[in-house]
Amino acid sequence: MVHSRPWMMVRGMLKIVLVAIATAQLLTAAFTLLARQIDADVAPQIVSVFGFVTCGLVSMWLQADARRAFRVAKEKGFVKARNGEAGLTIAADCPHRWLVVLHAELNPAAA
Repeated sequence: MVHSRPWMMVRGMLKIVLVAIATAQLLTAAFTLLARQIDADVAPQIVSVFGFVTCGLVSMWLQADARRAFRVAKEKGFVKARNGEAGLTIAADCPHRWLVVLHAELNPAAA
């Protein structure tokens, strides 16, 4: 099944957003617990800023990791152009396949 480029990009961004928010929530909860042990009256603004910054950093990290995984997979022959068709074929045994797929979704022009 071939998806349109805009749909692929939306799907990729949705994955980034969901992973970034979930990870940021977990890290913010841990930060809040630790911060409250040091100072019980930690300002909510500090916790909020930590959460927003963490979400942005996780998003950037995930995209960079996906880009690196795609490059390595392409170099090792796990990613190939389809013969006569638009799109890519990603081997099922590709290490970090979900990151390679994520990069392909975020960058449909690479296909």
